[in-house]
Amino acid sequence: MWNEATTLPCLGISPQFLTGPILAQTGKLELPPSQEVMTVLERHFENYGRYMPLFDKRSLVKMTIDLYSGTGRKKLIPWAAINLVLAMTYRIIDDVPVEEPKLAQCMSNVQSVTTELMGWSGDILGLQILLGMVILFQGTTNPQLAIVLIGSAIRLAQSMGLPSRRGSNDPDESAQRRRVFWIAYILDKDLSLRAKAPYTQFDAETDLELPEPCGDDDMGILESCTGAIRFNYLRARSELAIIQGKVHNFLYSRTAQRLSEEQRAETKLRIQQLLFNWRSALPQELLRSDKLFQDFSTISVHFVMNMYNRYLECLYRIHGTFAFDETWIDRARCYLSPAVIPTGDDGIDGRINQNEISPLPSAWIDCVEHSRLGLELSAFGRETEYSTWLHACCNLSGLIVLLVNIIEFPEQSSVMSDWSLIVRIRNKFDQMNAKASKEPFFLLQVAHELDRKATGQVKRLAHISSLNHQEAAFSEPWANPDLMFL
Repeated sequence: MWNEATTLPCLGISPQFLTGPILAQTGKLELPPSQEVMTVLERHFENYGRYMPLFDKRSLVKMTIDLYSGTGRKKLIPWAAINLVLAMTYRIIDDVPVEEPKLAQCMSNVQSVTTELMGWSGDILGLQILLGMVILFQGTTNPQLAIVLIGSAIRLAQSMGLPSRRGSNDPDESAQRRRVFWIAYILDKDLSLRAKAPYTQFDAETDLELPEPCGDDDMGILESCTGAIRFNYLRARSELAIIQGKVHNFLYSRTAQRLSEEQRAETKLRIQQLLFNWRSALPQELLRSDKLFQDFSTISVHFVMNMYNRYLECLYRIHGTFAFDETWIDRARCYLSPAVIPTGDDGIDGRINQNEISPLPSAWIDCVEHSRLGLELSAFGRETEYSTWLHACCNLSGLIVLLVNIIEFPEQSSVMSDWSLIVRIRNKFDQMNAKASKEPFFLLQVAHELDRKATGQVKRLAHISSLNHQEAAFSEPWANPDLMFL
């Protein structure tokens, strides 16, 4: 749990789904009452399924009705699809804990047919279920499962021709195939970057165009409560996923290791520009937490939060400030050394010895400014347990960035508001730590130690200010002892 032995902390910090009885193995494909299922499906398509259109509502509802009205044996794959949508709704929308029996049962049911899903080629339903499993497993204690599943899902999509324009002659079916492909593409790039593992879908092997900016069917479109702002979330995430692939190539590919320093600098600048252009193209209301909370629904805020955290991860990684970058954390821990910051009395530390520590990254100001929005969204965006785990890596990165900024620049006017954010996020991590592990998270320990050093620098500045005020007071003529008795 976030200790120094953790190999993939970004994916290994959350609770795992419990394993319940697997009904498929007994041949009893049981489901909740039909009315209960239909209510859950409706809630799914009004919320998560509206913006991440993995399933087509009309097709899934018809399949569900057919499944309940059938007199014979229930079909395995449709049964698994219903269980998957139930699990997604319980976990993502209803904030059901992973240990809740009804959620654990649904996940066990879906997992029981994994082999059949990977070999399913009759339609894209098996692929859709695999992708839904990836979405749910992104934040569990078993990162390898999500990584293996996305690789299998992408290969299944490729075998069914989803990366190609040549698909079904039915316009509705073609539109759904394109949406499913781009969701798979997004997940592939997400997991590839977070796990530093090669992605499966190469850009050169698809000729599909990005989702239309303003789709006619409203699928993947985020809309403000007033209707004044309409934004294609699926397109923006697809565009960002393309950049995520370039970040991965730049940092972790074999080819990148052979680049000269000049070539690396040029590549980094190009990626920085791509990230800048992508962020600049977003509606500005999405980049202000107050406007976002005021104008958009909670589920919309969660989608923007997810998207912005993926952007922050790219930013942190290319500038070397990601919390799970060993070089960066080693540098941050240098502040704990008395050679860098002399420890003083009453919690008032000495000035930083800049000769004993490497310089901050060149884009430090951008990292600090952009991290604030990420932490504001997490602190005030009414996160569920699912989204909390999903965004934990970037939130911890932002927490450490703000702490380092206070240590380096305790005189900035933003210190008090930044500290308010830090306290909220740190308390959230403390609660997560207490619930998920008996051992303290290593990086959370580092954050607490940096917090003490940040406090020491702020106190040092306050102490100097107090001394200056006293000196100024005694420098006034009326405070001169020689003049007091004249």
